[in-house]
Amino acid sequence: MALGKTAGSPVWGEYPAEQWSDAIVAAMKAGGIDHLFFTSGSEIGFYQESIAKAEALGRLAPRLITMMHEGVALNAAMGSAMVSGKPAATAAHVDVGLLNKGAGLHTAWKGSYPVLMTSGTGPRAYPGTMTGGRDHPIQWYQEPRDQGEIVRQYTKMDHRLESQDNPGLLISRLLQVSVSEPKGPVYLALPREAVLTPVPGGVARFPTRDQLGVARPAWPDPDDAKRIAGWLIKADNPCIYTSNSGRNPGSVSELVRLAELLAVPVMQDRLASALTFPRSHPLFGTGPAPKEADALLIIESPVPWMPPHEAPSPEAKVAFVDVDPVMSRFKTMAWQADLWLPVDAAAAARAIFEAAAKMLDKSDLARIAARRAKLEEKKCAQEAKAADLAQKAGMRKPIHPLWVAYQIGQLLEPGSILLDDAISNSDAVMNYSARNEPGTFFKVGSSSGGWGAGAAFGAKLAKPDRDVVLATGDGYFMFDNPIAALWSAAHHKAAFLTVVFVNRSYSTGTTVLRKTYPDGYVAKQGSYAGGMFDPPPDYAKMAEAANGYGENVREADDLVPALKRGLEAVRNGSPAVIGVWLPTLIEESALA
Repeated sequence: MALGKTAGSPVWGEYPAEQWSDAIVAAMKAGGIDHLFFTSGSEIGFYQESIAKAEALGRLAPRLITMMHEGVALNAAMGSAMVSGKPAATAAHVDVGLLNKGAGLHTAWKGSYPVLMTSGTGPRAYPGTMTGGRDHPIQWYQEPRDQGEIVRQYTKMDHRLESQDNPGLLISRLLQVSVSEPKGPVYLALPREAVLTPVPGGVARFPTRDQLGVARPAWPDPDDAKRIAGWLIKADNPCIYTSNSGRNPGSVSELVRLAELLAVPVMQDRLASALTFPRSHPLFGTGPAPKEADALLIIESPVPWMPPHEAPSPEAKVAFVDVDPVMSRFKTMAWQADLWLPVDAAAAARAIFEAAAKMLDKSDLARIAARRAKLEEKKCAQEAKAADLAQKAGMRKPIHPLWVAYQIGQLLEPGSILLDDAISNSDAVMNYSARNEPGTFFKVGSSSGGWGAGAAFGAKLAKPDRDVVLATGDGYFMFDNPIAALWSAAHHKAAFLTVVFVNRSYSTGTTVLRKTYPDGYVAKQGSYAGGMFDPPPDYAKMAEAANGYGENVREADDLVPALKRGLEAVRNGSPAVIGVWLPTLIEESALA
């Protein structure tokens, strides 16, 4: 790559390219994309050709990852992005392939994943009038009124590549928008006529994503940081509430430093999308409920409490920190606060720490030391109780879900990556996960099922030196299109371990339904049609069908050996599924 100037522009890169498609893949790689998750389509074959050409000629291009389903491809891109901190890309076949991404669009948007989604469009040019024009009858069926409209509600920006565009610039611009806070998905529609356009002189000129520039985090107003520091110092019962700040792993150490300085406990809600604070730290999970706190620092937590009964008292001081403090991706919000800071978690924590360090006096330090001692004692009691509950759960027949969650935590090494998609058993998975290192725990970030297996594959692809373990409910595992995800893991040598909580029931159609209609006909009849799928599929055989390792467990004593065999298979290159047979949710509620 050489650098050159164009008239009236700053320095741009020059890239060898015979067609626009070559410029597109070069701009992706130059913009930080290592993986293009590709599902075949006639009009996107240019990706295969341009990437093969780039590999042969030593040019820039992402690695093309063959996928069997567009939904799994999008979830894999999200998994890759969440553990690497770099954007990933997908390619789908016209509108039908884009529609196959399904509920993953919701996840990408609500979870703030930096993903570049692309799809081809059905050619419009009359047959024989230009390169790339219509040449097959099916193409008349492949033209929606507006293809971008399919994803517009779930993206930061969408665009259809047109003849007047610079394709490399458009890729760089979309990536600039995607990775700038608040991060999120973007979309580019690619007409075949456009991508096959010749590049004059065989050289494409465009700025990279970084040459355009990525927005840096804002720094809080020093007066605001000082004000919040004062609230936390003087409070009798302060607390920090987090949810999604761990999506940027660098925020964790800053938050630890602030919490330790002031002995402020940190609470992470059950919808958290990543690890925000070390789980074994004495300050983690030892704080008060929001209604009991007198100073609350809310960091990237869209729903820190359920109003009105969990809301803080009117006298409490409340500060919200978020890169998008008005939470514009959520239409209805009614939170009230004394301060709203439009900054990221790391910057806020650092600024408040620096302000607080200058304000502390001997009286403050004495109160803080006393609170620290109480919180350490509380944490010890919590851990002892949790360990006792797990051991008692291990003695129960049928298998207790707490025992499964506990043993998953015991299986993991400090750097192992755990994905939690266990739904009704998520609290147990989080509580026993033993995750302390940033970037080692993730959840979906939305209310959509079908994320876990694809995301686990993408995570392993991005972090091949780490063990990747997915803990999932069996209902959500079926949403994952597991055969497609497991095949990809085997084919691309990115194996991960899946532990399936086999309770054969949806909480929404069983326990939640019973809570809504406690005296209703379903509760009286006990049938729960629509909420049960018993007997379930054989999940172990699904793994075997995709060239992996599978095993079903029905006895508590068999669980640990099975998990170890599954992890050994993964380390030997085979994706593994361990299906753990549990009571149904209705049965479990009766046993509790």
